[in-house]
Amino acid sequence: MAKRKPPAIEEDEGPSKAWMESYADAMTLLLAFFIMMFAFALVDETKFYDFKVGMVTALGAPTPIGENTESILAEGTGILITPGDNFVPAENVADPSSMPGEDLEESGTITPENAEEVRAIIERQFDQLGASDYVNVEIDERGVVIRFDSRILFGSGSADFGPDAGVVLDATADVIATVDNAVDVEGHTDDVPLNTRARFPTNWELSGARASSVVRYLLEAEPVAPSRLAAVGMADTRPRESNGTEAGRTSNRRVEVVLRIEHFTGAPVEIVEPIDLFAEKTGRQEPEPEPARET
Repeated sequence: MAKRKPPAIEEDEGPSKAWMESYADAMTLLLAFFIMMFAFALVDETKFYDFKVGMVTALGAPTPIGENTESILAEGTGILITPGDNFVPAENVADPSSMPGEDLEESGTITPENAEEVRAIIERQFDQLGASDYVNVEIDERGVVIRFDSRILFGSGSADFGPDAGVVLDATADVIATVDNAVDVEGHTDDVPLNTRARFPTNWELSGARASSVVRYLLEAEPVAPSRLAAVGMADTRPRESNGTEAGRTSNRRVEVVLRIEHFTGAPVEIVEPIDLFAEKTGRQEPEPEPARET
């Protein structure tokens, strides 16, 4: 009689190892998360701003402009401050030379007698462009002043032009080519210090670079004698409003193109918060005048 074989002993495979797949996935996701966090810690501010601008553009805003702000949503308090309901995006604007309305005659000089008429004509040109919310034309003791809200020209902390800068600067170049007055281009900022890692270490460099960028654009846009133009960086020394509020700081961040009228006494330039930079840095006070001596 054949011997019966003992039953085979089944080896115990132990607990299921399927959990290792989920564990490996979780570790991979955690690694990717920490790599992403590390990348954010070393973010390039300029590239990150470009990313925000691209996001805003993708969301349908014609001009994603702003300064010293954070949000990318139009409803928020952040970088997107839309150019107004009537603003015409750069790609859709008509050639200013073909627009209806009055034109400046190529007669030469802006004088005290025709300054107000010239101001009104220039203002209408910007109204027709739909940029009146961001460009003001005024007269003060220097002459006719075309004042740009810096947001329509530049990105935050930058001297590189935004997408709509060419529209208003082309119109400005047309005006400058029509007259022969000397022109000062002044860059102004608020009093908020710039990030030390930024391209421009202080507001002086930023304001000067912005003024120089505008002058260079005007020279390339029209055949204007370079001797007529001057670029001036004013930093935060000529505020129009108090820097204590966001609205005031926004007003102070500007570029002014001044069509100078010699020996003109128009409205005085309004300046608030006069700054004595030398006294501020050294702590020195102006000496009191000596009493008059009897002779």
